[in-house]
Amino acid sequence: MFCGIPGSGKTTIASALSVKLPRSAHIQTDMVRAMVHPQKYSAGESRFVYSAVIALGRTALISGYDAILDGTFLREDFRREALDRLAHLSATHLVAHVVCGPELALRRNAGREDAVPEDRVLRIYRNFEVPKGAVAIDTSQVGPEEAAEALLARLEQKNSTVRTS
Repeated sequence: MFCGIPGSGKTTIASALSVKLPRSAHIQTDMVRAMVHPQKYSAGESRFVYSAVIALGRTALISGYDAILDGTFLREDFRREALDRLAHLSATHLVAHVVCGPELALRRNAGREDAVPEDRVLRIYRNFEVPKGAVAIDTSQVGPEEAAEALLARLEQKNSTVRTS
């Protein structure tokens, strides 16, 4: 699971990781949200988007794919719900908290075709609940390939621990 503010680099790292896995499904909240018109970024809309992402993740795992959930996951309850509903379908999981300063995130976000409104990015930045037990990746310090390799190594380490337990 990738979480962080818009423009932090979640999707870039998740994409780099997905090609390194033998079978993966990269499931993005942005893609689900793009199906909603008009987009209001309301609590109800977010609940719908995250429920759909969790359902897609469940189907991916049941079908034998590694599920890569990619979204803001602003609140701990969204992350906890996803993990609670999916953990029994996978030998292991990892939460990656992708971080960078708001200025860098705003610059990256401004260059996106589907840019999140600036005031929304700043509100998310102020209200983001730091995930407990996550691997933090600072994209102002590390590139996407290096981050994907580090996460892959961490997943392999967790998988070997699960197999030997």
